[in-house]
Amino acid sequence: MQLPKHHLIQSCKTRWNSVCDMFERLLKQRWAVTAVLSDRTITKLQDVRTLEIKDKYWAVMEELKPALETLKCATTIMSSEKRVSISHIYLSIINKHMAIAEDDSARVAEFKAKVGQALSDRMEC
Repeated sequence: MQLPKHHLIQSCKTRWNSVCDMFERLLKQRWAVTAVLSDRTITKLQDVRTLEIKDKYWAVMEELKPALETLKCATTIMSSEKRVSISHIYLSIINKHMAIAEDDSARVAEFKAKVGQALSDRMEC
């Protein structure tokens, strides 16, 4: 398949950027994952039933990846100790990147609204 050989990344509850990393890796390795799961010499049928990712979940990953990448970028900048203040990041996320766009799917719009509301609630003084 001429794909780079990578391990898959698992999400970690305490590192929420890991969901973005996991989605990105799975999407890059989609056809390799599908091929391994469809090969009975490698994967048992009972394991496939547990591990198989349905098309609708691939679509969810594709849809949410841009919003997750935005949050990953912002949290990476926020963790910098030398440059950016929290107020700058907050305004950047809420006002620009997490604004619901006309072409956003219902799922992405709901995700952005919930993240925006959670950030607003946490940033109130």
